Amino acid sequence: MNKKYLLLLVLFSGCFLQAQELFFSNGKNFTKYDYKNSFGNTNSNLRSGEGSFYQLGLDFKLNKATDKLSYAVSVVYNQFNAEGGTSTANYSWKTNYLGVQNALNYTLFQNSKSFKVKTKLGVATSTIIKGEQYINNVVFDITNNEEFKGITIQPNVGVDFQYAINQNVRISAGYEFSKAFNVSNSSSEELSFTNNQIHFGLHFPLK
Repeated sequence: MNKKYLLLLVLFSGCFLQAQELFFSNGKNFTKYDYKNSFGNTNSNLRSGEGSFYQLGLDFKLNKATDKLSYAVSVVYNQFNAEGGTSTANYSWKTNYLGVQNALNYTLFQNSKSFKVKTKLGVATSTIIKGEQYINNVVFDITNNEEFKGITIQPNVGVDFQYAINQNVRISAGYEFSKAFNVSNSSSEELSFTNNQIHFGLHFPLK
């Protein structure tokens, strides 16, 4: 086990030495559950829920002649939550996902070295690490439910507005839209997440 951790540390150190930027961001997810039961019926009582988002990653230039196009890899933590209810029952879901995101970033606009607008096209691969369903204040563990466990693929598209405070630190604010699918689900029930995210970040140039 120690050898595996050592190998991961060596790989990360190698990537760190090649990267042009280290970044951290966090924000809010606004998630809508798209659910179909075994009969193909949807639940019209579901409402969007709020959750947290955290990201830590590295950014690499893909063209030495220009910094417009780059590749970013990051560890992402997402909370996908939802609420619902009827006249007789109130229920909610609280789920926590951990994964890796790969993305291409393109500088769409830059009027100076201080301000730039970047677009992003990416995909995250995640797995649930904790999930709970609340029905009238009774808690059920759903971590191992078929429609939640396994591998979740999350394509995403977004835009970031970045401002350089100085040559060592940049701040950013952005928006991201994504759709998450559980590709491991073999049950007759279907579940996916439509997510709108607002995030803020810190960026530290390394070279």
